[in-house]
Amino acid sequence: MADDLRDITFEGVFSVGPEGFCCAVLRDPETSRVMPVWISPVAAAALEARAAGYSPRRPGTHELLADALAETGPGVTDIVVTAASEGVFMATIVLDGGERLDARVSDALVLSLLVDARLSAEAEVLDQYAFFLPPEQAREYLHADFGPEAAGDGAAGPDSASGDAQADADFAEMMRELGVDESEFGADGPDTDGGTDTDTGSGSDPDSDSED
Repeated sequence: MADDLRDITFEGVFSVGPEGFCCAVLRDPETSRVMPVWISPVAAAALEARAAGYSPRRPGTHELLADALAETGPGVTDIVVTAASEGVFMATIVLDGGERLDARVSDALVLSLLVDARLSAEAEVLDQYAFFLPPEQAREYLHADFGPEAAGDGAAGPDSASGDAQADADFAEMMRELGVDESEFGADGPDTDGGTDTDTGSGSDPDSDSED
């Protein structure tokens, strides 16, 4: 695993588009860019419940893993989104003793909430899959506010709604692939060939993901 890591935050689980596809939104606070990871409805429900502080009466799989790691090993220090292959995201659970466990991003996010581990991502993954989501579009489509814009993101010319023409095009492409009519978000930027995946990046039907 490379050492070029950036801290990220988990912003929540959201339902997007007319089909109600579920995504976990990760954010790079340094640049204010977001990275959606598309997950199955079952994984979304589990992650959303833990994020809301829900604790099952009996330990579930995630609780059992967290307890086992705490009781028998050195514990978890880091949760890292390490790579994406054809849009499918991969995560690594890093133990205090240096051991590494491969995991789905959705499972790794649940574990990060249970053990309060540092959450980060490879810079290369963020550079490829994260994009600037204009605040007004985050509020309209996700009913969310991801905080202030990063310095420099609003410095482009008048043809860009967000201040980043390529980011606008990336967002417009994502919404088109989710079935949202282009007239609803007024994307004037150039067409792109973006879109990927499952635990995936933007543009994929989560029903086809490899989580289950």
